[in-house]
Amino acid sequence: MFTGYSNSKELIKTIRSKVDHSFLQYYPDVDIETVFNTEQEEFEFIYKGEWSSPEDIDEDLIKDICHSNELYCHISIDNKINKSYWYDEDDEFVYK
Repeated sequence: MFTGYSNSKELIKTIRSKVDHSFLQYYPDVDIETVFNTEQEEFEFIYKGEWSSPEDIDEDLIKDICHSNELYCHISIDNKINKSYWYDEDDEFVYK
């Protein structure tokens, strides 16, 4: 799941297009859901696929998507967050 903040539907569509372009090159067989929380100006792009562990997803790809689009990413297995990636305001990459 990639998350970000904006109240601009046009900007969110543009970001979604960029994320899709990058992510779907590596993982074309996923289901995608977009969720908007207009009250908190938050959006989520949820990519659902068959992964057995967070290590199945290319970490460099996730880092690049997060950095290029100023997004957060949470990798969940069985509805439990296993890894998270994000940038702070100083543009330092962080993951846990």
